[in-house]
Amino acid sequence: MIYLRVLVCSLLISLFISCTTNIKNYGYIPTKSELDTLVIGKDSKESVSKKIGHPATAGLEGSFYYVRSTFNEPGLRSAQLIDRTVVLLSFDKRNLLRNVETFSVDKKTVVRLDYRVTETGLQNKNIFQQIIGSISGPSASSLGL
Repeated sequence: MIYLRVLVCSLLISLFISCTTNIKNYGYIPTKSELDTLVIGKDSKESVSKKIGHPATAGLEGSFYYVRSTFNEPGLRSAQLIDRTVVLLSFDKRNLLRNVETFSVDKKTVVRLDYRVTETGLQNKNIFQQIIGSISGPSASSLGL
């Protein structure tokens, strides 16, 4: 009888533990204070890498992308994206810093959080759309169904 109680208690504890929420962060984005140390028109790719670290990925035109994703992993269910933040650093032809932009995702819509130079806007749209577009995953229409 004691073994049955221990077994039932163990199963109940396991059930409650498996239902807890685990928040996990993946990737790296520089802090606001680190981004404030960058000087537009003066910092090169090398100096940016020394100041805030190497990017997660670089675009075709040499832009730096820093990406951080936050997921809620509730026990037995699949992980859900809570937030994805992208910091985009673009450079001119002389490899000098041109723009510092910060984007986030709100209800699967891209929201610009910070924009330091109001020049021409986002140049490398393809890679940015791939990073943000991977949030919703494949749909029936994208699979041709």
